[in-house]
Amino acid sequence: MLKAIAIDDEAPALAVITKHASKLPFLSLEQTFTNPLKAISWLQQHPVDLVFLDIEMPEMRGTDFMRMMNRLSSTNFIFTTAYENYALEGFELQAADYLLKPILFPRFASACKRVLAQAKPPETTPGTSSLFVKDGHDWVRIDFQDILFARSEGNLLFIHQSNHRVVTRMTLQNFLSMLPPTAFVRTHKSYVVARTAVRKIERAQLVLNDGTNIPLARTYRPMVTQQLIQGNDP
Repeated sequence: MLKAIAIDDEAPALAVITKHASKLPFLSLEQTFTNPLKAISWLQQHPVDLVFLDIEMPEMRGTDFMRMMNRLSSTNFIFTTAYENYALEGFELQAADYLLKPILFPRFASACKRVLAQAKPPETTPGTSSLFVKDGHDWVRIDFQDILFARSEGNLLFIHQSNHRVVTRMTLQNFLSMLPPTAFVRTHKSYVVARTAVRKIERAQLVLNDGTNIPLARTYRPMVTQQLIQGNDP
């Protein structure tokens, strides 16, 4: 199921998108907005997979909206506009599609099905040593042995590896459920660390082999100490 919102300063255009979306069983249109600034506030608390986005709006151009949101999440965007001249800019921003008004249902459905196909992660074999996560519009393989730590911030997860960082939209709890349980330890409500990356346990933090300091919350300290020093699961 794809969760989506639509943003357009014209109510009739939103009505068309709402009607089309109701015909697709895999698409849930959560909200519609005539003001993109209100949509920004809503998205901070309610992440979605897809945004239908007009371009010419009084408060903010849709292309500027997408630039700003691309820095905060990996949401897909489909532009819905009456103007052809923004097509090149839209695709340079890596929009999933560019629909010209009036939007016919077959074209709408085709664009949504493309986003759905991209949203499905590549299949992995049980017991694998890696997983795929979505970074922007790409699926990236993460090898467990390369992970140093992961940090959550809102609806984003920052996965730090020895040579680079990946940003994906996922909760820390979901990420933990995919990891080998004996190889990682949670140190804080926002942090999980690879056991082999830890060099020192201090009163309120862990020091990693590369010198990075990781917060160690008081409530997690007994469990972390047990797992790291004794090598046991809680």
